Amino acid sequence: MKPPRLTTRGRAFLAAGVVVVIGATLLGFPDVTRIGALLALLPLLAAASIWRRAPRLELRRTVVPAQLQRGEEGHVELALHNVGRHATLPHLAQERLDPALGEPARFVLPRMAPGERRTVTYGVHAQMRGIFRPGPLVLTLTDPFGMASSRVELRASGEVVVLPRIVALGGAGVRRQGGAGDWPVPHMVATQGEDDVSTRTYHHGDDLRRIHWPATAHRSELMVRQEEQPARRRAVLVLDSRRLAHRGAGEASSFEWAVSALASAAVHLAGRGYALHLVSTETVREGRAGSVLSLGTVLRYLSLALPEAADLGPVLRTARSLAAGVVVAVVSDGDPAAFHPYARARPAGTTGVMLVLDAPGFAGALGDGGAERVADVARAAGWRTHVVTAGTDVATAWRRATAARQVVR
Repeated sequence: MKPPRLTTRGRAFLAAGVVVVIGATLLGFPDVTRIGALLALLPLLAAASIWRRAPRLELRRTVVPAQLQRGEEGHVELALHNVGRHATLPHLAQERLDPALGEPARFVLPRMAPGERRTVTYGVHAQMRGIFRPGPLVLTLTDPFGMASSRVELRASGEVVVLPRIVALGGAGVRRQGGAGDWPVPHMVATQGEDDVSTRTYHHGDDLRRIHWPATAHRSELMVRQEEQPARRRAVLVLDSRRLAHRGAGEASSFEWAVSALASAAVHLAGRGYALHLVSTETVREGRAGSVLSLGTVLRYLSLALPEAADLGPVLRTARSLAAGVVVAVVSDGDPAAFHPYARARPAGTTGVMLVLDAPGFAGALGDGGAERVADVARAAGWRTHVVTAGTDVATAWRRATAARQVVR
């Protein structure tokens, strides 16, 4: 708890008391001196009285639901517990809140007996993506005369995760042109020696029925079959976060469209059993682009994604180094010539889906044909592509891109 502070009224009483005491002393009026001393003493007594009644409270903060999409509403639960030996006084409480979630929550916290628990709930409205941490909860107590006030800040963990807008891509899969199934994809095989043979040296206690006789004869020692583990298909998601390559402002910008599209693709592919890699400027910088990330981690990265003064080259080179079944890239049309050397970021034999943003259109300007040039380069490298103009919804762009013909190399 911070020391009590005198209010404007309290400071006025203190100043008036000091002036009266000094003046009465100089003029020789002892009775007036006592009045001045009382005026100066009142605010100090008020501050001491509320300092003695400082509450001892524990706070636990819970956000429901844990994740929101932009435009959705949720609520925050504040669970307070009086762990002190004395009852608390009524306090004015205010929970600090980012403007992106709404107005700060204000309420009166009533008297709480020792050991009493109380839960307060307030609503939040997700207006933009990001990760926001409410708090601290500030309790303010003012004495009955309004001369002093005290503040107590209660801190507790808890965050509101606002995801990018996620669009259901429905049954639109990454399928063969004119075929009836997903493209054949490389699999991610478990470690610990699993391979095509799937054998290892016999250990005491192994089931004799698992002995692999051909391998035993070849190595002249007992070999047993390994327990096979299911393989998983992998998908690489590539985000173009070059600041100079995007246009538009706020939720209508080309960058926000790219983030929303990649988040939608992540949910779509994860639901079909794909393990996910996210290759962006941030994950490359942190060294996590090569790691398989959970869907929640991918969405968390995308919730915090911002345009950066970065080059797309390291991102696409990293994407090319990852063997995966599907590569989904959302790129802008900025600098088509620089993009050409990296267009083959799609590893050979995999399915590549590229959504190329006609960025000037997101700012209300006419495009210069850069998006088409980028798309042409990508098609020549075997990508399924679609040029995205302002106003195109993610599901439509995905359906048109995945229906496009692909050259498999």
